[in-house]
Amino acid sequence: MCGGRTSRRSHRPRQRNPRGRRANDPQNVLRIPTRRGRPATPSGLQLRRHRSALLLHNRGVPGAGGGGSRRGGLRVSPARLRLAARVARPGDAPGSGASRSGSVHGAVGLPGTPGGVGATEGSCKMTPPHSAAFDHTITHRRAPARWRHGFPLGNGELGAMFWGDGNPLAFTLDKADLWDLRRNADFMEHPDYNYAGLKRLVAEGRFAEVDEIFEKRERRDNLVGPTKISLGRAELQLGEATEYECRLELGAATVAGVLRTEAGEYSLQCFVHRERNILCLRVTDCPTDSLLTFTPLADRNESLAALAHPRPTRRNEGGLQVVTQAIPAGVCYAVAWNQRGPDFFFVVESADSEDEATAKARTTWAEAAAAGIEALHLQHLEAWRAFWAGSAVYLPEQRMEFLWYFGLYLLASAARRGSIPPGLQGLWSMDGIRPPWRGDYHADMNVQETFWPACASGHLDLLDCWCDSMRASLEPARAFTRRFFGSEGTFWPCCTLPHFTLTNCWHTVQFAWSHSGWLAWLVWLRWRHSMDLEWLAETGYPVVAEVFRFYRANLQAEADGRLHVPLSSSPEYRENKPEAWCKDPNIDLALIRRCCDWVVEMEQALGAAELTEAAREVRAKLVPSHLTANRELCLWAGKPLDESHRHPSHLMAIHPAMELTIEGGEEANALIEASLQQYFALGQYLWAGHTYAQLASLAAVVGRGEFAYDCLLHFAEYWLGPNGLHFNRDTRNTGTTAYRGQDLQFTMEANCGISAGLSDMLVQGWGDTVRVFPAVPDHWREVAFRALLTEGAFRVSAVRCNGRTVWVEVAAGVDRELRLRDPFPGQPVQVSGGELRREGRDWVGELKEGQTVALSLDGLPKSLEQAVARVRDSNPSRLGLR
Repeated sequence: MCGGRTSRRSHRPRQRNPRGRRANDPQNVLRIPTRRGRPATPSGLQLRRHRSALLLHNRGVPGAGGGGSRRGGLRVSPARLRLAARVARPGDAPGSGASRSGSVHGAVGLPGTPGGVGATEGSCKMTPPHSAAFDHTITHRRAPARWRHGFPLGNGELGAMFWGDGNPLAFTLDKADLWDLRRNADFMEHPDYNYAGLKRLVAEGRFAEVDEIFEKRERRDNLVGPTKISLGRAELQLGEATEYECRLELGAATVAGVLRTEAGEYSLQCFVHRERNILCLRVTDCPTDSLLTFTPLADRNESLAALAHPRPTRRNEGGLQVVTQAIPAGVCYAVAWNQRGPDFFFVVESADSEDEATAKARTTWAEAAAAGIEALHLQHLEAWRAFWAGSAVYLPEQRMEFLWYFGLYLLASAARRGSIPPGLQGLWSMDGIRPPWRGDYHADMNVQETFWPACASGHLDLLDCWCDSMRASLEPARAFTRRFFGSEGTFWPCCTLPHFTLTNCWHTVQFAWSHSGWLAWLVWLRWRHSMDLEWLAETGYPVVAEVFRFYRANLQAEADGRLHVPLSSSPEYRENKPEAWCKDPNIDLALIRRCCDWVVEMEQALGAAELTEAAREVRAKLVPSHLTANRELCLWAGKPLDESHRHPSHLMAIHPAMELTIEGGEEANALIEASLQQYFALGQYLWAGHTYAQLASLAAVVGRGEFAYDCLLHFAEYWLGPNGLHFNRDTRNTGTTAYRGQDLQFTMEANCGISAGLSDMLVQGWGDTVRVFPAVPDHWREVAFRALLTEGAFRVSAVRCNGRTVWVEVAAGVDRELRLRDPFPGQPVQVSGGELRREGRDWVGELKEGQTVALSLDGLPKSLEQAVARVRDSNPSRLGLR
């Protein structure tokens, strides 16, 4: 977009590597014959090096000279390189042999919308570049001897962590529907186990009794379960690695590499099939005496042996190994696998009975064996290629770009519509230990951050995984609300498991009112990004309306004429201590007001008015948010935040509730600024990884791109393991946070949340206005993104060149007015594809479903391919004026 208008034939963008040589220079690219005899450049062997994704290159790949060598100590034969080429080229059509450095891959058009790139005059005429997901590879050059350093694989139903040094090679396995939900609920029979009893005991200062009734007894009665459980571990003994090099390719969702032992050298390829519950593994030259074995959960995890599950049944059916087990009060699962290689197929199926699960597993295994690993891998790649074609971001810092793709990769690997939603650890229960926090659903931030990236990326089906579960749990949620509060509506506690199964939590957090409103906000976001009336009627409105009914029924009118929250907390301030209890926390007030707004908006869309009048009345009568003497948001009346804290709960009105916005006038802006400064002044020592994820989005919606970038930087530098996962600890013990050391507890929400924060830096749609590049740091002079989804169901693509926006394209998902904040103030603009007019600082026009409009600076070329090449060639240094 920022160069001469040329044809694809005459112009190939020249991507430079850090050494300065062009990536498509024949001297610099190792060309490997594919099976069809055409030269190809395996994506895993490109010349690119960055901290987050260290890719192989010809100086560092032994054997890159052609016939195999021992440069660097590890000899890689041509046959193994050919295998790597087949595995690592998901961006190319099968057998095309096209070099990624010299061609463009990806679907034509804006996926997910009837319109598309190239559909209008003024839009990009060329095929969109391949998804940058295929540019990102995590490479281990030292064997991951521990689970926490492994590579996560998954398909939303079956998950596997690939790790081990060959002695053995290990695969920790998990499945979405494996939960032990049995619990002793006798604690709920105490006469004071209800909201009235809780209020009375707190008011009387009987905190020891509160602790006993609402937390300690439940914990004693349910020491191990209910909990997430995993399958166990599969192992293949190859011998301890003397040299090791394996990589996780995000685009292909495939692990590939080479392991060398004293006995030999083995090429590895492993993936969890995108559409079938099969772990596929190829080990070339696998020793005949190396058998793939499987050890069930109870034999690997002594702490979960107390669940006393029935012993699994093992059978050898003519070389096919089958293990079946029934989970009490749960599903039955069956695993089937062949013990001998070189190609291994490990199948996991579940059903209501062991016989049914076994039959399904046998069938799936037989079909996999008949198809073969190469055909299965092609199916797998096609499915992932289709997924990544949905949207893309192109950032000048590959390290930051990796964060966007990796968060989305984890969510797509852990969630699937129709499956049970992922908990804190997704589909990667930690090997050999009880799942931290029982792998539950934490609704005071974790659930929300986990599913955030589904919106902007346009993969709303991933969010449906959660929203559908809320819709299905409405009746048990109503029943609990009637029992505990004696009222209508639905109250959603902080910590639950599937099917609205309550689990232990700090009592002060468990019964806070904010979780209900924040989960309703997640459902509201799903509606706003699709504007789907059928979905709204079936799922969105029933869920949000029930939350409003709970608020209406339990708010307390007082002598001041206002409605009040009688008892709640501001998660997770003062944790489970008595001083955490409060009246009217600001987080609750912000969410209740916004819940009223959502109900009104949803009923207007549906042509209904059942709750509209009540919602407006509640909003009008609700007590205002509490401010300090300096007009800063505080926790509750008379209580400012007085310590560095990982949960900015008191800032809910700013984000994500968006009750206070930077477009709300001088008073709102002054309140936002003062509140942020007060929070910053307390320091970051007690912030956690998820704090940076949440604050990246907050910073973006208040237009503070530099602070948003700083959140990304801190997260990438201090909160990630070598495999990219977030472990709730600064594992390097740098002194930047109190949360440090080796007590590592993996949770996936921060990885996902930081991805959403990046999207918010690139495009926003709140307040019925689309904003492009609202919060990018100044040193990102070249940026592009494609088909990100905003509120209002708009798919937006844009290019920033030399520090200014030069092109924007918007595709409408429904008939709707587009209001685009003018990215070209005071400049002549070409508009094509529809009628738009300037109204103040916005471009405004009515769009039909599928209609695509494009805006660009007059006279500039219109090639997204060239714009992406400029991003790749840019040097985003902070030194020098640019």
